[in-house]
Amino acid sequence: MKRLSKLQGRALKFARDFCRATAPGRAGARALSTGSRLRACLRSGGEGQSLVEFALVLPVLAMLLTGVFWVGINICNYMALNNAVELGARYLKIEGNTSGNIATDLADPCLSVFQQMMGASSSLNADNITVAYKLNGSTIETLKGSANTCPSESDNFSAGGTFQIVATYPCIAGVYGVNLSACKLVVSSVPQTMTPN
Repeated sequence: MKRLSKLQGRALKFARDFCRATAPGRAGARALSTGSRLRACLRSGGEGQSLVEFALVLPVLAMLLTGVFWVGINICNYMALNNAVELGARYLKIEGNTSGNIATDLADPCLSVFQQMMGASSSLNADNITVAYKLNGSTIETLKGSANTCPSESDNFSAGGTFQIVATYPCIAGVYGVNLSACKLVVSSVPQTMTPN
């Protein structure tokens, strides 16, 4: 009981001190508005300094945070594109026109490879991917998006030939309305030789 009365006494003293601190200085004085309190805070010594420093630093922090998000999205897109190119190259090496038999060879190797790539990377927009096919050191086709088709080049994808797939995807970059359109993510496969089945 004695302990409870001590706690009540402390709570009562705290409440009186709080009311005294928030009440106007004179008995007849009116309460200050929020704007008046803010002006008084800014006029006093160092209380407004932190507010001004925060206002100066906030835009820089916002730009840094946005840059971190952009870098993270571009790294994710680069990894997805890299995985897609590796799977496309593996598919072309194994399933390409390597048998010499028209019935079993791919009628459209570019389309088949692109479909394998898109199956591997569902996070990328297929219409923004540009794929270049290099056979025996020279580029035969550079195709964009769903136009990845090359049935006329089917005979060039033959056993013993070397190939390389180079994919390009636009990166997400820009600073609050200013877009950097020259930024591109480029991934190329290792030159490989199509082996006969």
